[in-house]
Amino acid sequence: MLGILAVLALLIFLVVHFAFPEEKPFFKCAVVNQKIDSDRDVVLSEEFATFSGLDAKRIVFDSDYVISYKKTEEKQDAGNESGFDKFFFQWSNGELDAVILTKDFLKYCTSVGGEYCSADEFEIKDLNLCEAEGTKAIDLTGTKLESELDGTEKEDLVLVFPATGTHKEMCQKYIDFLSEK
Repeated sequence: MLGILAVLALLIFLVVHFAFPEEKPFFKCAVVNQKIDSDRDVVLSEEFATFSGLDAKRIVFDSDYVISYKKTEEKQDAGNESGFDKFFFQWSNGELDAVILTKDFLKYCTSVGGEYCSADEFEIKDLNLCEAEGTKAIDLTGTKLESELDGTEKEDLVLVFPATGTHKEMCQKYIDFLSEK
């Protein structure tokens, strides 16, 4: 009897899983080496969803990326290998549209082959560009996002757009959102 219930439960799970797959996000932004704060991530998602007129469930900000990397291995015990793997797997699979990170981590990502769309390909309005490791990024100093980020590394935060990202029009909307006063 227990075996029949287990098989039935498995069948129901498989039908639901394949008949109603999870919808992919319209926009996904990784927030790297900041305090992991799912409440803040939800607020950031909701604010951008309201601005863009989209469902907040399809806008994802994820700060579960506390990563130790070559230059900071000695000083940063808070990093985790699963965050490192998650970040680079999502990057290579084209799942990340935007990444908020420090210039130092951007340098590391570039050294391991990370490629980005140049921020000057977008209409940046009154936001400031900066160049880091040959990549034109958006400097987050003075933006409304800066006050939300209070994590393990706050200095020199920039916004970049991985070349593998697939939602370029949403990246432009996010830039418009950041430049809104």
